[in-house]
Amino acid sequence: MTLFRRFLRDRRRAAVWWLLALFGLVAFTAAFYPSLEGNKSLDDAIRDLPEGVRALFGLQEGVSISSAPGYLNARLYSTTFPIVLLIFGIAIGTQAIAGEEEDGTLELLLSNPVTRLRVSIERYVGLTALLVFLALASFIAVVMIGLAVGLLDGVSGSGLVATTAALLCLALIHASTAFAVGAATGRRTPAISAAAGLAVVGYMLHGVAASSRPLQPLGWVSPWHWYLDRNMLVNGASLWPIVLPLVCTVPVAAAGIAAFLRRDLR
Repeated sequence: MTLFRRFLRDRRRAAVWWLLALFGLVAFTAAFYPSLEGNKSLDDAIRDLPEGVRALFGLQEGVSISSAPGYLNARLYSTTFPIVLLIFGIAIGTQAIAGEEEDGTLELLLSNPVTRLRVSIERYVGLTALLVFLALASFIAVVMIGLAVGLLDGVSGSGLVATTAALLCLALIHASTAFAVGAATGRRTPAISAAAGLAVVGYMLHGVAASSRPLQPLGWVSPWHWYLDRNMLVNGASLWPIVLPLVCTVPVAAAGIAAFLRRDLR
């Protein structure tokens, strides 16, 4: 796993900076919770929002945003954490093959006695490991800081673990898309465009499906719907937000690797 270790070592400083930023965001968000806890006027304002808007921010009927589970889900797990992990994952997924091919360094690597299959698999494993690291860091940050300000009161422990796993899977399917398209084309732009387009379209589909009953079936094609449809911090763990993205991720990554093995380098 020499290539795997090198891939992680080359990105360790960036990972540390992302880790520090993540802890800072959690601390900043948690600092406001004590002043909003039990705020009925805030709940009333949220209740007047259109159903589609509430769905996009993880605001579910019967779950108060001024409660710990509602605030934690709306402010961190429905917005901040997905954005951070998606940006990180898409950037790393794009750089893994396409970025280095455009820079000319991938050709130098493949001139050594290593196969394309080994390079692509170990780099994809490295991408997954970095996302696991950041998702685990988000869990540790929430637990450490949340305990200090009462942000875990009423939060399901198994639900928190499952939500973190679902967050990881949401980021992984988008990062895998960037990796696969980059491996198939050798270009950064199509890789970023495909992954970002999947994120934006999926997010919009979730909002549209939540706002109109006839359009609700559209939500099931969106990774965001799998992730946001159930507040596991309140309702407990569920396997669907974890299993569905993984089922889609494996063939996407495999297709990208297969395309990389067949084509000529740019």
